[in-house]
Amino acid sequence: MQRGRSVADCERKDDCMMWILAAAALLIVLCYSVVPSFSLRYLQTSKRKKAGRGKVLYLTFDDGPGGKDTEALLDLLDEYGINASFFTVAGFAEQYPELIVRMRGEGHLIGIHSVHHDNALFRGNKFTYSDLAESMFTLKKLGCDVAYYRPPWGHLNLFTLGWIRRLNLRLLFWDVMAHDWSDKETPDTICTKLMHRVFPGAVICLHDGRGEAGAPARTVEALRMAIPMLLEKGYRFKRVDDDE
Repeated sequence: MQRGRSVADCERKDDCMMWILAAAALLIVLCYSVVPSFSLRYLQTSKRKKAGRGKVLYLTFDDGPGGKDTEALLDLLDEYGINASFFTVAGFAEQYPELIVRMRGEGHLIGIHSVHHDNALFRGNKFTYSDLAESMFTLKKLGCDVAYYRPPWGHLNLFTLGWIRRLNLRLLFWDVMAHDWSDKETPDTICTKLMHRVFPGAVICLHDGRGEAGAPARTVEALRMAIPMLLEKGYRFKRVDDDE
């Protein structure tokens, strides 16, 4: 009987230890990445809402350049005389250098968005530095002195905060997203979400690369509907560095 209780006690202790270790691991992840990422994004949005910049919107695009989809997007922006901000994946920038040249020539801002769109959530110091430095170096070769960084998935880590300061980068999140990467979205639903979610001074995050089932093409079509409606409402579009 005593032996049975001893085994049961040991099992309970093992269970408790497993729960303690799991809670500790969760706490580490929260402090290392999740809390800094969401807190900084919340603070940036709150600051922009209080800034009172009038009816200005900032179009930003992640995950590109995406070949023909980015070409179509640039054509649309040029049609309306809009300058946007592109957070490029360095690997794709190397694949489509002519699009980087065109972005620069047409007055768009170019920032970085990782080398291969890797999530920083479980990455360490060495990866964090090399990802930023290699991204900057790649864009430098293409004639861009980048000053802005947006982390893939919106996830940074504590090392990211240190390296972006040392590398003189500015961290920029977003305020409005329309899930345009999802195959569940259509141009109509993307347009509707944008129209309902924007506010004066908002940074809009859309995607001109990657995504599911031809997602960037749907984004271009959504903007083809949304831009004239937003202009009719009195909004203007700027690059994210225009008010600095």
